[in-house]
Amino acid sequence: MKSIAFVAAAAVLLAPGVSLAQKSGAKPDFTLEPNYGSVRLESGFTPDPWTKSILAGGSIPASAAKSDCEGKVSAAPDLQLNYTAGDLNLTIKAVASEDTTLLINTPSGRWYCDDDSGGELNPLVTINEPESGRYDIWLGTYNDNMVQSTLNISELGGSDSVSGATPDINLTPNYGTANLKGGFTPDPWTKSIMAGGSVPASGAKAGCQGSVSAAPDIQIFFEPGEGDLTFRVRASEDTTLLVNTPNGRFYCDDDSAGQLDPKVTITNPQAGRYDIWVGTYNDSMVQSTLEVSELD
Repeated sequence: MKSIAFVAAAAVLLAPGVSLAQKSGAKPDFTLEPNYGSVRLESGFTPDPWTKSILAGGSIPASAAKSDCEGKVSAAPDLQLNYTAGDLNLTIKAVASEDTTLLINTPSGRWYCDDDSGGELNPLVTINEPESGRYDIWLGTYNDNMVQSTLNISELGGSDSVSGATPDINLTPNYGTANLKGGFTPDPWTKSIMAGGSVPASGAKAGCQGSVSAAPDIQIFFEPGEGDLTFRVRASEDTTLLVNTPNGRFYCDDDSAGQLDPKVTITNPQAGRYDIWVGTYNDSMVQSTLEVSELD
């Protein structure tokens, strides 16, 4: 009976189509087609951070690629980044409601991995003097579970404690510029914005809530009419609003519009440039709509 059992077991091991990933020594393989495709980014890209929603996890130990790596990933990369480097560092971070890990293979074949450097159990890797070329990226989890996560790729720093960044009106706005003149139509003027970032809004004005990107989300050049100027954000989650006016004064708000939506109204607005940031909490990224109105 023992010999029969042994032969049967051997037949299973040799049978085609049987997946024995961990027993067969499977490991993260950058030659496989990435689960979520590829992206090309050139230094100075906007919006920064660039984001991608990814279901993190898999059944392959990340340690098969780098001995001290934690968690489990898929065999194929989750994303392939084709990057043209400039003078800035490259930061790659994952944000999720559960513990995740990060594994990266660089153009030169060097492996990076991290577990919690981004805070709140989020992984973060900063590559100094990055090379141009292909970066293969895996997001991992523990215990074979799959976790919805957001991958952030940034040249402005993915961690406040690391970068020390503050909102900076001199940076190129993530979503470009707009010109509005008193009496503009349609009113409200709207812009879809992925709210959030890793820079504390309080770095621009003490008491401001939430985190924003270092660069403004949008820059508006405004020629006033006779009405006030109101900025409002609508989103399914809690957002914050930071506005810098032509005379350099910062306004910020959290929930004045109700339903966790922020609103800033500027009476007797000046002509000139308004820099606008839409923020969130806990480094999350939230799809939102910015409204600019003279009627509200």
